[in-house]
Formats: sequence, C-alpha cells, structure tokens
Amino acid sequence: MTTAIMYPKLNHQQIYEDYSAKIYRYFRYRVKNVWDVEDLTTTVFIKVYSKLEQYDGRHPFGAWIFRIAHNALIDYMRKKRESPVDQDTFSNMVATDKLPEECLLNQETTEGLWDKVHTLTKDQRNVIALRYLGDLRMNEIAEILGKTEASVKILHFRGIKKLQQLMTEQA
Repeated sequence: MTTAIMYPKLNHQQIYEDYSAKIYRYFRYRVKNVWDVEDLTTTVFIKVYSKLEQYDGRHPFGAWIFRIAHNALIDYMRKKRESPVDQDTFSNMVATDKLPEECLLNQETTEGLWDKVHTLTKDQRNVIALRYLGDLRMNEIAEILGKTEASVKILHFRGIKKLQQLMTEQA
C-alpha cells in the first residue's frame, strides 16, 4: 500500500498509472457517455494534481482520490440529471479470452447481476460500485461516502445478501 509520504515524492505520471483505470471504471459504470467519462477522469486528475500539496496523509491516498472522483460524479449528475448506464454498455466492458459460449453465459449472468444491483438502495449501489469497480477497501469507501466503516460494512452485507437472494430466485 502506498503511503501519504510517498505520493508527494512521486511524479504525476505514477499517480495517474496507479489510479486512472480504477477511476475510469468507476465513472464508466455510472455515466452513459464515454466522452463524459474521459472528461470526468481528466478533471479528477487535474484536481488531484492541483491539490496534491493539501493531502495531509490522515487517510489513505486512494480514498482521497476517490473522494475527489465521487464529488466530481455528484456534480456531474446534478448538472446532467443523468441516470446510470444501460446494461448493454456495462456488460460490453468485460474483456475475456474465453470461448464465445462462455462469454455469452458470463455476459448473461453479469447483465442479470447488474440488473439486480439497480434494485438496491442508492447507498448500497454506491458501496457495491466503489468496492467492486473501484477496488477499494471498506475504510476507503467509508471515507469517500462520509460514513462510518461499520455502516459501510452493513450496507455492503445487506446489498450482497439481497443480490444473492435475487439471483437465487432467478435460478
């Protein structure tokens, strides 16, 4: 894990390499327009670079960056009044080297799962997205969402339990 003291010494390219794919994936799940996703990702890194000296190291660096990303997404959605992407767009993001039959089965399962994610509460959807698309730990998610780690764990647990129940009913 990278510490706060290490990042100010690293160049902007290293920060971008470490976090750009995760930030992009987080936005791609939530925003329909690919160009807007790219703009949002760029905006986040501009803000990160301009505020890098303000990072105090009290929280994990990844949580700090995702807090900036989360706030940028909220601002974007307020301006655009946009809803999350359609299922076809999201399921096409998965890249595999599997046989076509496996890809189709995997895509159907993924589509079914993400259809079910949209039935969860807003907080549960945010936790699931940050956990599995942003690849963040619970304490980082709590920091980003401004909640306690315990409440994030409860939201995650209940969301996963509800998804398991819905997927079992479907099978």
